[in-house]
Amino acid sequence: MSVLKEIKKIVYTGGSNNQHAKYNKARALMNLMDIRQDKHQNIQDFRDQYLAIYKVCKELVLRIGQCNDNAKAILKQEGVEDPTKEQI
Repeated sequence: MSVLKEIKKIVYTGGSNNQHAKYNKARALMNLMDIRQDKHQNIQDFRDQYLAIYKVCKELVLRIGQCNDNAKAILKQEGVEDPTKEQI
């Protein structure tokens, strides 16, 4: 397990002891948000690509979600005035 931990540290932080942690987090989040399925890419390959980027984001302890206020605003546009927790 310690070998895996060291490998992840090198891959996710460049082995720089988090010297560029903010950049790595921003880059990982941009990669996740900008992912697109190529014209001839099958759905399984796209899913695998997405999951790989998602795992990097989780390893970098990125919180991925939507602000409650934004979710409420979107639901309000759709006609939901009093959204439940599940809807948000």
